[in-house]
Amino acid sequence: MSNYAVFFQKDNMVYKLPVNPEQIDTSSVQAIEKYEILKLGQIAIPTHMELSEYSFEVELPKEAYHYVETSGDFKDADFYLNLFMEWRDSLEPVRFIASNGIGDDINTLALIESLDIVEKAGEECDKYVSFQLLEYREFGKKFMVVEEVQSLSTGTTKAKKVKVDKEQSNPKNNGSYTVQQSDTLWAIAKKYYGNGAKYTKIADANKDKIKNPSLIYPGQKLVIPS
Repeated sequence: MSNYAVFFQKDNMVYKLPVNPEQIDTSSVQAIEKYEILKLGQIAIPTHMELSEYSFEVELPKEAYHYVETSGDFKDADFYLNLFMEWRDSLEPVRFIASNGIGDDINTLALIESLDIVEKAGEECDKYVSFQLLEYREFGKKFMVVEEVQSLSTGTTKAKKVKVDKEQSNPKNNGSYTVQQSDTLWAIAKKYYGNGAKYTKIADANKDKIKNPSLIYPGQKLVIPS
């Protein structure tokens, strides 16, 4: 047996795959936002790393062949298939571990995105399963979002990282809002309507206070139309 091994962990139970996959493909992509800037053309701003994807094919044999890695505690193909489908249908993440015995192991929570099962002629009851796993990131009360901020005077757009409370990311509209330091009408409209371009709705409702949509001041109490 080799030092290389692939495991799944769920509900404090660890399951080692009976046969190691020949390869595990890992995909990691950086998310990039593109913006059109007046007189500058198109610019690209990296925002975050997208969730990693893992794909591989593994054999699930019907009996403990000489190359099986779990000869001391062998389970047949149907046992694993029932387990994998139960995890997938539960809509919950499992821990995926791929260890080479040296370093740079994969050890992450993942969702089973897809399972493709093949049974080949002449190898009845042996199953070949193609996995597509998607990294799962746990989230808590506070998290970082990227907010688009547009200058109403120049029309340019840039990205701004803002830490927010999960409960406050979509605040209830109580009819008014007190302007805070660094607020813009675009950001306030984005917060209440989910679309910064609706800043004109707030500006029109506060014509007595707002003479220039680009200029609002901390302490101003604005009417927020429903």
